[in-house]
Amino acid sequence: MTDQNKTKIKQAIMIAVAALFIILGILSIVQATGSNAGLTYVSKIGNVILKYVVVIVTNAIGIMLMSAAAGTFKGKVKNIFAIAVCVYSTIMTIPLLLAFILMFPAAAGASLPAFLNDMVGEIVVAFAKIFKGGWQYLVYVLGTLMSIIFLAVPIISTYCTVKEITLKEFLNKLSKKNKVGEDQ
Repeated sequence: MTDQNKTKIKQAIMIAVAALFIILGILSIVQATGSNAGLTYVSKIGNVILKYVVVIVTNAIGIMLMSAAAGTFKGKVKNIFAIAVCVYSTIMTIPLLLAFILMFPAAAGASLPAFLNDMVGEIVVAFAKIFKGGWQYLVYVLGTLMSIIFLAVPIISTYCTVKEITLKEFLNKLSKKNKVGEDQ
């Protein structure tokens, strides 16, 4: 078997496993929100926080594996694949970031529109039961930071992939731009 055939097999396996986790992640979201996606294991999880942990973990595995698979290609295919995964990751992460941000006013008793309250209300109550005395706000801060990292890493990684630079080169570029801005 040639190296090229081995690479194709590895790519196919990575894409298939990543696609499986992405599909499970999407179905887990549907199931966690109360709709029937056929994933009874998600419905059997009694704690809403743990349901969303399953959602985050399955999606993260799928996205990271699909991103790694994209990196095994060359040229335009690699760039288009990396950009597509980044767009998907961003679309999936924005609601997570929004949810953590909305947990702050919801936990403070602010009146949110019904659809937003439906999005975070049950989770805020679950966190308040676990973390007493305001400690749930620390969880919201950490969740917000996690969401920002989940947004930033794929975007930076995709930029580096498309520009064919390393992370170190990217950071050096960023550092030089900041120094130029400070000199002015």
